[in-house]
Parts: sequence; C-alpha cells; structure tokens
Amino acid sequence: MSGNALLLLLAAGFGGWALVEAVWYATRFTSDPVARSVGSRIVRVDVPPPETDRTHGLPVTVAFQVPSTGQELTLRTADGKNGALYVAWEGRPVWVRFPSGEPSAFRVRSSPVSRGQELAGALWAAVLCAAVLLLRFTTVQHHSYGWALLGLGDGLTVLLTCACVGAVRRRGRRRALLDGASTVTAEVVSLMRDAHHNEEITTYTYAAVVTFTTHEGLTVIGLGPSGLTHHDDVPLGTRLSVRYSPEDPAIFAFAPPYDVDPHRTVIAWIVVTIAWGAIVTLSGIHALL
Repeated sequence: MSGNALLLLLAAGFGGWALVEAVWYATRFTSDPVARSVGSRIVRVDVPPPETDRTHGLPVTVAFQVPSTGQELTLRTADGKNGALYVAWEGRPVWVRFPSGEPSAFRVRSSPVSRGQELAGALWAAVLCAAVLLLRFTTVQHHSYGWALLGLGDGLTVLLTCACVGAVRRRGRRRALLDGASTVTAEVVSLMRDAHHNEEITTYTYAAVVTFTTHEGLTVIGLGPSGLTHHDDVPLGTRLSVRYSPEDPAIFAFAPPYDVDPHRTVIAWIVVTIAWGAIVTLSGIHALL
C-alpha cells in the first residue's frame, strides 16, 4: 500500500469515527433518556485501604433510580471500574450513567455530562481527519505544506485557547469560593499511590487521604496533599489545616507547604502548547510568502 493510500485510509477512519460519534450523540440525547446523567446520592463512604491505586478513587456506595423501571438501586464502586470520585461525603449529590438496561455497569461523576463533553470525541476525530488530509495535501501540491502548517497551527491554537479560558474560569471560581472560607482541622487517614514505570524500574508517588468535619456537620473524605515521594512524608494521623467552601465542600485547600493549585500546571501546559501552535502558524505564513 502506498503512503498516499494509507493517509487516505487513515482520514477515512477518523472521518468515520467522527460520524459514528455524532450519530451516537444525536440518538442518545433524543431517544434514550437512560443514557443521560441520572441524579444520585452517596449513601456510604469508606476509607480506601493503604497503597490503593489513586486512579481507583474513593470507595463509595451510591443510590439511584433507574428511569425506565423506577427501580431503586444501591451499588458500590469497584476499583475504578465505575469511575472515580476524589471527594465524598454521605448525602453528596452525584450523577451516574449506564448503558440502557445495564445499571450495574454505571459510572459515577461529580457533575452531569454536558453535551459539549458528549461531542468531544466527534470533535477530536474530525480534527484528526483534517490533520491527515492536510498532510496528504502537502504531498501533491507545491508549497502546500505552508497551508498545512497554517491550518494545523490555527486549529491547535483555537482549540487550546478555548481550553485555557475554561481552565482559568474554573480556577477563578475555586479562588472565589475559598476567599474567606472556613478553616477546620483535617486528619490523614490513608495513602493512595501512583505508579511510574521507567524501563524496568517502577517508582511510586503518594497522595494523602484526609477526613474533616465541616461546621455544617458534614464528614468529608478527600484526596489531600499529592506528589509525596515517600509514604512517610505525611504519616497517618497527621493533622492539617483545611479551608473549605461551605457552598461546595468538595472545594478545599491546605495551608502551606501542602497548598497546591490544581489548575496551575494545566494552565501552564496549555499556554506552552498555545505558543507552539502560534509558532507553527507563523511558520506556515512564512512558507506561503
């Protein structure tokens, strides 16, 4: 198979993927209400066993009603197979999604899935299809690589700028909720870990799981200081000061040296990538001149 034929095949594959995702989106939101986010609540929260993989999230039990039958179910999450929550308390409202007729295959989320999120797969598939077509275009037309660079750089810059705006807004909302927030004492009750594989060596970093009681009487369990290089960096039973938002206790922050802005690294990465997209755009313009 020639290179051009392979590129066209890849473009067709990505285009087909985008089409399937778009059709799935249209049919799910118009004819199958079970596939939408279903309101739920947490009825039990357990402390994760020591050395649990962080991607598993907190072990919780949720209760929800199946819209098609009216049946009330109480199910427990299992090892990340049902999604992951990192802050939980009894009575916290959450959302679950499951295939039609298979409520046991639910996935739990802290917020309902938006239509934009549903279309994300179709959007990225369309972007990949366009990128492959641009690459194919560069092989058949003189100076067309300039157009390819211009299209790739512009598309990347626009998409990541939108992502950056969203991250900045979320960061601003978090800061606003924590301004003047109440302070309580939290206790480290467990440690979860992340595995990092490097050739034949596996290293681990740890994140502390803490529990605290709000002034409103809620007992909250959440993932606290992360990136710890050793499991003894924050021993079990360590007490830390926590600021939390009474409006949404899932938003909380620690006093130094454990205060970490969860959006700072993401925003920095996005800004660097936007700069790279701008360089690609300028390179395309230069090639066309």
